[in-house]
Amino acid sequence: MKKLVFLTAIAATMVACGQKGNVETQNQDTIPQKVFVPAGVPTAPVPSLEQMPIATTFSPSEQGKDPNAPVLRFEEGKPLDLSQLSGGQKRTLEQVATEMIDSIQKMAESGNADFQYFYGGCFNEGWGVEVDFVKAMKWYRKAAEKNQKFSYNAIGNLYRTGSGVKADPNQAFDWFKKGADVKDPQAMLNLGNCYYFGMGVEQDLNQAVKWWQDAANNGNAFAEAQLGDCYFYGMGVEKNLDKAVEYLTKAADKDVPGAQFRLGVLYYAGQGVEQDLVHSELLLKKARDGGMQEAQDFLDKQFKK
Repeated sequence: MKKLVFLTAIAATMVACGQKGNVETQNQDTIPQKVFVPAGVPTAPVPSLEQMPIATTFSPSEQGKDPNAPVLRFEEGKPLDLSQLSGGQKRTLEQVATEMIDSIQKMAESGNADFQYFYGGCFNEGWGVEVDFVKAMKWYRKAAEKNQKFSYNAIGNLYRTGSGVKADPNQAFDWFKKGADVKDPQAMLNLGNCYYFGMGVEQDLNQAVKWWQDAANNGNAFAEAQLGDCYFYGMGVEKNLDKAVEYLTKAADKDVPGAQFRLGVLYYAGQGVEQDLVHSELLLKKARDGGMQEAQDFLDKQFKK
């Protein structure tokens, strides 16, 4: 019974907000193939950074699924995502789901919307069951019919990636909009990405930044990282290094590897912050441990003894 109560609390607060580390460069004029949870949330592509004195550039990245990469730490009372916990925890959500899959199924079949969303996520991730996107969609839709707020984003993900259904950018946009309207931070981030890429809607940078800002205001770490980029490049907002550092720091503190890398380079160069090589190296090592090869390359070049 205690396990069921614990799992209910988890399922009631699940929201896609944690990603894993694999890095791929995106082009601004193309729509990436692996975008949005569960495949991963991208850092929106941004214009190339002018050559810095230390001869490095920032490059946009897509957060893919790397099972060996560190992920966002779980904090009591904070929203939790099905893909958020993988390694480094004493007891992961995957372990709980696998061990209790029969109970989860029964709760979902009884009509509990949170467990319907959770059960859909189990089929999405392959936790205690075989991966089956058709069944994932079935249970996400059942949850959505009961207004389970995080299910909207999950359905949008499947339409975006064409998993279990025919890929449909218009449907993806509509479902992300539903999630954003009920204040799901991940859906807000994804909706901003739709506006940025012109996916299912007319491309609109101002609307993209608006939704990223809303997601960041609601604590989404990847939105904070994207806003940091926006302020650094002056993309959709007035260029402001102080704001860039502020948002990159928020995201870096939540273990977003891309933000740790960018911030580490800024501390190395003394751009927007006082130069601090010790802190720079620390941030770059965290980014490297989060799966960013760029961080390792930078460490090898600039900190090699």
